[in-house]
Amino acid sequence: MVKRRRKPGPQTLHERCRLIFNEEPPVQRVWEPEFDYADDELRALAATDWRLITSHQLSCYYVLNLVYHDSLQPELFRYLFPLCLAEWHESVMLSSEKGDYLAENLLMALRRPYLWRQMMDAGQRRQVRAFLTETMLCRIDSQRGFDSQMTWLPVWNALGGTAPIMRALWQQWWSLTSPGKAICALQYAAHLIYPPEHNPLWPAGRGTFCYPLSCSEAWTAENLEFLRKELVPETLLINVRKAARLLHNEPEAGLAERIARDAKAAGEIIEIQVEELLNGLASDSRGQALE
Repeated sequence: MVKRRRKPGPQTLHERCRLIFNEEPPVQRVWEPEFDYADDELRALAATDWRLITSHQLSCYYVLNLVYHDSLQPELFRYLFPLCLAEWHESVMLSSEKGDYLAENLLMALRRPYLWRQMMDAGQRRQVRAFLTETMLCRIDSQRGFDSQMTWLPVWNALGGTAPIMRALWQQWWSLTSPGKAICALQYAAHLIYPPEHNPLWPAGRGTFCYPLSCSEAWTAENLEFLRKELVPETLLINVRKAARLLHNEPEAGLAERIARDAKAAGEIIEIQVEELLNGLASDSRGQALE
């Protein structure tokens, strides 16, 4: 396949994602059915200039194909999947407490080995993984304040079930080179340092029936194995102190110092809660491990 020449000048987010898939043109002949039988709408979407395609259209007529279809049309995938990636990035950066239909289903689709092995070549897999990693880090870097909802956490956990990116993600996050990284690190660590009823980041009156760091879908074996080796109490305590120092002159300093101070005597509970977390990430809501 002959690659198109890169256009000069800055790229938009959508242009960047399209470039990963060689700027596939609109698709005039569509043999792939639409999941909810809206075949005419999918054909019309495939023939539409990508600049005019909306997140709503992708949500209605394409993203469920990525989740459920056993056979995807390659050129249609190369045309519409990059737009889904770009829309996912924008949704993640909105930091909304409400789930986004396209974003949630795209991450569900990316749990399928079929997409990675059959629909992307090695270079595309590498670039998509890099894009997922970069998006998550951008979201973490943007965090300010100890948001009790931890709106970034569902994205983090969902990525754990998609591709082997947790090593790169974790290492860059816990380099603690920005206030956002430090804030998210302390949010995460606090749920390992305190029981829920004593956690200063846990909203008063909120139930404790679910573990805050858990998720309903299992992580991949490779990502889980990395976290198991990396998430140890001694290293966590060192990084908590480092994060608190980074926030020393920031608005979050008071609570950061409290978490770092309380962490010193929390070695035993950290060990217990880390094990609970790892067990939770090893299986989905039905108790089944990700294959």
